Amino acid sequence: MQLDIWSIGIIIIVFQGLFLFSILMASKDKRQKRGSIYLMLTILVLIWFLVEFFTIRNKIDIGFNLFYGTRYGSWFLLGPLTYFYFKSITDSQWKFSKWHWLHFLPFLIFVIIIPFIAYKGLNDRQINYGMLSVFDHRKKVLTTFQWMYSFVFILQFVHLGSFLIRNLNIVKTYSKGLKAEYSSIDTKTKWLKYFNLVLLIILTFSAVFLYILLVTDIYRRHLDYIYVLPIGVLFYFISFKFMRTEWKHVEPNDKYSGSSLNADEIPKYTVKLDQLITKEKVYLNPALRLNHLAERLSISKHHLSQIINQHYGMSFFDFINEHRINEAKTLILNHTEYTLLKVAFESGFNNKTSFVNAFKKFESMTPSKYRDTLRY
Repeated sequence: MQLDIWSIGIIIIVFQGLFLFSILMASKDKRQKRGSIYLMLTILVLIWFLVEFFTIRNKIDIGFNLFYGTRYGSWFLLGPLTYFYFKSITDSQWKFSKWHWLHFLPFLIFVIIIPFIAYKGLNDRQINYGMLSVFDHRKKVLTTFQWMYSFVFILQFVHLGSFLIRNLNIVKTYSKGLKAEYSSIDTKTKWLKYFNLVLLIILTFSAVFLYILLVTDIYRRHLDYIYVLPIGVLFYFISFKFMRTEWKHVEPNDKYSGSSLNADEIPKYTVKLDQLITKEKVYLNPALRLNHLAERLSISKHHLSQIINQHYGMSFFDFINEHRINEAKTLILNHTEYTLLKVAFESGFNNKTSFVNAFKKFESMTPSKYRDTLRY
């Protein structure tokens, strides 16, 4: 067997995936964290797909029919696994229940049960060249079973896409929850979006591949890699971002349904809150959280969140950062010798990136641009 550059690339990616998996397994701390099990299973599934593709392309017979699961629908696994991972790290109250096993039913039926019973039901061309070979222009006689699995092959990608859309909604809700409870957000939620984005890119490349194959009837072996190699990029994200991120848990936002907050008490709390802001400048504490402020006001954090949302018209995150930006503007005006990094720390931010992003949000310009406007 002679390996070309594409096969070598797959081998490198596979070993990278095995390295990631071994790190998660070797670390007791990581292994016991919520969500790690789903991350490890996702890595294993992606490794499986790569090894399967490698063996098919290099004509290596594993001798185990179910090993070549993508022809039956093994991508049905990825959607539920990523969904469970996202839920476990973003929702502190979420737990895996017996009903969640139903998400694996398509995989169990189409990849395990049916192929095990009727593994000889596919024709040789489907086995050697893939399920979609039935759509080419060659004359053939196909059974209902063979047609069914050709459509199941496509359906598994649609199935994954539906879960990726759900994942994006989870990230959106999680980001809102963080802003409702934290004044500084270190959790890199953007990497959750990127993780989803890479999978969507893989799906897009798969669609391009299917279009080239089915509509134009043009096929070159290297075209397979337009949806295989992006998995290596996915491993990169996992290794350098997910495994080093501490996910903060937030409570679900119920929009204050059934709130016991007395409307007549709101002015009293807003006066106390304004005093904490203007006199004590509590916003200068970069680790300030909603529950810390609620304790100072002798009020539940749910009621405080409701007051900030309804009375000030913004989230806790924006409420605190708006005051930090006002503080920063004063520092820039009165202390021209301060660097912008010093201004960021002195005004309550824990890093320059958050400072710049907040400044642009409230002032529609960068802090350096704002400083320049004061000079002219």
